[in-house]
Amino acid sequence: MWPKTILGFFSGLFISISLALNTNLILPFAEDTRLLIGLILGFPIWAGVMVWVYAFDTALKAAKHMLLILLPSALLNVILLV
Repeated sequence: MWPKTILGFFSGLFISISLALNTNLILPFAEDTRLLIGLILGFPIWAGVMVWVYAFDTALKAAKHMLLILLPSALLNVILLV
């Protein structure tokens, strides 16, 4: 139970930050609007990922699925920032 909790906490945090940053870099709105959208979307994404981790049988399976989401999102962050 604890490995899933820790994995859900940190992977949810990193995924929500990464997706909020992608949203902030892609949307064609004013900067304050983009930041507000990222702020509003950040917590539900984080909570959703934390809940989704518990749907897997083991923490290792959950970690594999979390990395499959985090790596492309982080790669897109790097591409958009460069």
